[in-house]
Amino acid sequence: MFPSKRLAASLLLFTAAAHAELACTPVAPGEIFIGNLANPGKINPHDGTCWLNNLRITAWDGTQLTANVFLPRRTSAGQKFPAVVMVSSWAVTDLFEYLGQSYRLAKDGYVVLSYTTRGFWLSGGQIEVAGPEDVKDASSALDYLALQTPTDMGKVAMSGISYGSGISLLALAHDPRVKTVAALSTWGSLPDELYGAETPNRTWADVLALAGQVTGRPDPKVNEYVTALKDPNTSAAKIAEILAWARIRSPLTYVPQINARNAPVFLSKNFQDDLFTPNSTLKMFQQLSGPKKLLINQGIHAQAELPGALLDVDNVVYDQAHRWFDYWLKGIDNGIVAEPKVTMQLKFSQAREHFDSWPTASVIDRFYNVAPRGDIRWDLGCFCWLGAHGTLQTHANTKSAMDAIDNTFDTTATSGVLPILSTTGESLGLPVLTWLPSVLRGQGVRYEGPTLVAPLKLRGIPRINLRLKPSQGQAQAVAYLYDVDALGTGTLITHGARTLHFGTPGQVIDFPVDFVATAYDVPAGHRIAVVIDTRDHLVSHPSHGRLDMRFVFDATKQSTLILPSLR
Repeated sequence: MFPSKRLAASLLLFTAAAHAELACTPVAPGEIFIGNLANPGKINPHDGTCWLNNLRITAWDGTQLTANVFLPRRTSAGQKFPAVVMVSSWAVTDLFEYLGQSYRLAKDGYVVLSYTTRGFWLSGGQIEVAGPEDVKDASSALDYLALQTPTDMGKVAMSGISYGSGISLLALAHDPRVKTVAALSTWGSLPDELYGAETPNRTWADVLALAGQVTGRPDPKVNEYVTALKDPNTSAAKIAEILAWARIRSPLTYVPQINARNAPVFLSKNFQDDLFTPNSTLKMFQQLSGPKKLLINQGIHAQAELPGALLDVDNVVYDQAHRWFDYWLKGIDNGIVAEPKVTMQLKFSQAREHFDSWPTASVIDRFYNVAPRGDIRWDLGCFCWLGAHGTLQTHANTKSAMDAIDNTFDTTATSGVLPILSTTGESLGLPVLTWLPSVLRGQGVRYEGPTLVAPLKLRGIPRINLRLKPSQGQAQAVAYLYDVDALGTGTLITHGARTLHFGTPGQVIDFPVDFVATAYDVPAGHRIAVVIDTRDHLVSHPSHGRLDMRFVFDATKQSTLILPSLR
């Protein structure tokens, strides 16, 4: 007796093989053709493309996934085309997400299949968060492409934004039929995104959990894990379980398989992406050994790509991805692989800089030693009051002191007053500003550098290395890097956070905080400053009670600020 699932799958494949290839019909005489979307199944009389909607892909386990296909102009029977499979984003349906880009690719001679991932909208099953089920679904989409469309299966790419990008990368590692991938607003390590530096991303976790509930049917583990990550009382064993679950959903885990194929990878990220920060993607990019390209743009999650996906318009990210497909699927020598591998857009600018790879020799680490503010005191050396803030200095710190703060209140230092909207505003030229003297001394501490005599061009991931003495087993430091003018007004450059959940009270530990990667020019006449406090709306706090933290300084071990910058 055959296993029921295997028998069902065999019957489904036999039925699918018996189906005729998808076909479109010409516009009848006198019939009004408005456009592909208004006339599905009709051949566009202007460019020969055709759009077929309300399709169903039968996945490996019988689950039905909704899909649509754009077909290019066909000039002869049996003609085959390269193809791109577009995988839908979290909570988004294939019905509209990629229509603009799909049409543009179809006009250029590509078959484009878009599908809605399992568990969302009218696709069956439950949301598995880029789990093994989703990876096998991607292979089922390729089966459908082979059976139902005029595709040259030796010339197939996958692509997607956000959720769809991660599934595309995972498919590249598992299915040899995928020749290349364009992964936009993607992630490298899911543990880093969910719980990086032991700091849960509260705002975006809530957004994704709510969107999943409204538009789909999440695996019960999804909400269980989101709740557990935000709960300061969750055990270390439970956290380990969640991170193991996340690790198998991480493209970074499968880089060796991608490298073994020497598979070409196109990546795009946005600097203000607080959901999937560029740090994790930079780490993955460094580990990829095959042909690769990385664009880092200004904008929040998916902001730089969405206009190109939805609309048939020029778009930096998709225009470059299109060139990538042309080279790897059509063999067009358009120069894209000879160009610099990394492109960064500067903050508050349309300018872009290009680097041969990453890391790059043109970016070096500049160091400041952090000196404590100490107590408020009168100093005869400068005939002035000291202790309002500490300093960032090029010479070694020789002072022994502790800068103490607690979590009673938040401070005026913030990643943005309005969650998500503030960072969106940054990409539109509206900086997040803070007057640094307003930072409460009891709940925050600031360290200010000297006035710059030349511009400081930050490129990459800054880091501050602190030494922490917590009062309890929990602690949290949220760090903000500022460009400060002569009046003390700080423009937020980037931010970062680190949390301690299971520490030893009173034990001094090293406590490094990585900032989110940035590309920003600090002008001459301004100075760099760092503010440390204990709260930000983006992240979950590790305790419901009072926490006292002391940052420890002495001459035996320097606390440092590391700023990657152009030579």
